[in-house]
Amino acid sequence: MREALLFIHFIGLALGLGTGFSYMALGIATKNMTPAEKAPFFLRAFVLSKNGNIGLALLLLSGLGLFFLEGPANLMAAGGVYFKIKLVLFGILVCLIGYLSMLLAKIKRAGGGPLMAKIPKISPFSLMTTILIVLMAVLAFR
Repeated sequence: MREALLFIHFIGLALGLGTGFSYMALGIATKNMTPAEKAPFFLRAFVLSKNGNIGLALLLLSGLGLFFLEGPANLMAAGGVYFKIKLVLFGILVCLIGYLSMLLAKIKRAGGGPLMAKIPKISPFSLMTTILIVLMAVLAFR
């Protein structure tokens, strides 16, 4: 069971982290586009956020499964301070992704608009938070 949960956990990680890097690459590739060109492009590209949301859900569910399978006390002791930092960062990531999802829903309803300017300002924080979570996991369970 542990291996199956770890497999699901890594698939969730790949989906979530891949989404962050995909958006970063799209942002770089479209930096010379005019706002009038970017809006319709990103309205279609925002479909990638579904991958990130699925990845986040897989991480949460498999993480909870692993947490209770291993035993909370055992896992907290084995992971040490890095595991605790990882959990805090995951909470921050859930808040960031929740806020981004809310923004995306409003942007889609409006067909674009000024809220789109917030996405490139917030997205790097979610990507950096995800990278820090992976680092903390590596340090916790090396």
